[in-house]
Amino acid sequence: MKRMVTMSVLLVVLFGMFENIGFAAEMKTVVSLRTDMMPPMTEYILKGLEQAGFVPQENITFQEIIISTSDDIPQLISRVKEAQPDVVLNAVEFPDALAALKGLSFPVVTRLNVEPYVNAEGIPTANITGMYSTLHDMFYNSYKFLRKVAPLKAGQAVVLLDNPEFAPIPKAKVMDALQRLQIPLKAVVNATVYEDWQAAALQYSDDPEVGWILRSSPTRKRDGSRLDMKAELYPWQREYFQKPTVTYWEEPVQLGTLCAFGMDIHAMSMQFGRMAARVLQGESIQSIKAEYPQKIRIALNRKTATNLGIVFSTDVLKLANVIYDDYEGKQVIRK
Repeated sequence: MKRMVTMSVLLVVLFGMFENIGFAAEMKTVVSLRTDMMPPMTEYILKGLEQAGFVPQENITFQEIIISTSDDIPQLISRVKEAQPDVVLNAVEFPDALAALKGLSFPVVTRLNVEPYVNAEGIPTANITGMYSTLHDMFYNSYKFLRKVAPLKAGQAVVLLDNPEFAPIPKAKVMDALQRLQIPLKAVVNATVYEDWQAAALQYSDDPEVGWILRSSPTRKRDGSRLDMKAELYPWQREYFQKPTVTYWEEPVQLGTLCAFGMDIHAMSMQFGRMAARVLQGESIQSIKAEYPQKIRIALNRKTATNLGIVFSTDVLKLANVIYDDYEGKQVIRK
């Protein structure tokens, strides 16, 4: 009897050992890349992975690498190679990061800037797939929405503060949308440098012929130093920006931009995680077509509207998913 008990215990121990060996063999490695310029969406990426059955410490190891500038890209690539991931999730805004990831032996799913790495049908041409930088026809629909919020007066045109280094807002798509809507464009200003961005905003805020100032965010200051968007750009914009504009993400509206018509970043991050899960499930990266973000989010800031002398119409308020009445996110209505 004692021998049988001993054998049973040994079998249980051996079964547990084999189970752990099997578990270890099934563990996948996920490396997630982002900059410190945008709010982390890690929670929602993990939700997307978990929806497909991939949970940290159960069947995946999840490592996040954060960089500050494009100068950090060589170090980022070195750390990716060292991790030997089963899939890389990229949310780095710098196009150079994706260019450096192209051709590596690891499949890459990117949350933005996938366009150069897929063909017209969205099929990957390299080791990279992911999400398009914008909603389908986002700029056209954004400007239609801004026309509801703040109609242009007779004889008014718009100005674009362009940043060629900020890929999510390409000048060609903005200009195409304006042309299709027959909205006149007065000027395009290269506003890559913060001081140039400020000067253009001041100049055209005082111009009665300008109805809207459409903008990308500047990348850096004239001395080459980094720009703190929350502490520097948005407080300055709240004080000196005197024309309506529209953005494509909710957070800038909380910080003082008039309105947003664009992507639901939380839903987009979950979608991003689900795409990465397909790679972990064994799908070839070449078989996973690029996807557009699936959910639209409309945000308004009534405090900014008041400062600009704008009253949101009932129709505009009905369309909104979120309405801010301050710049701290304390007075907010979510629908």
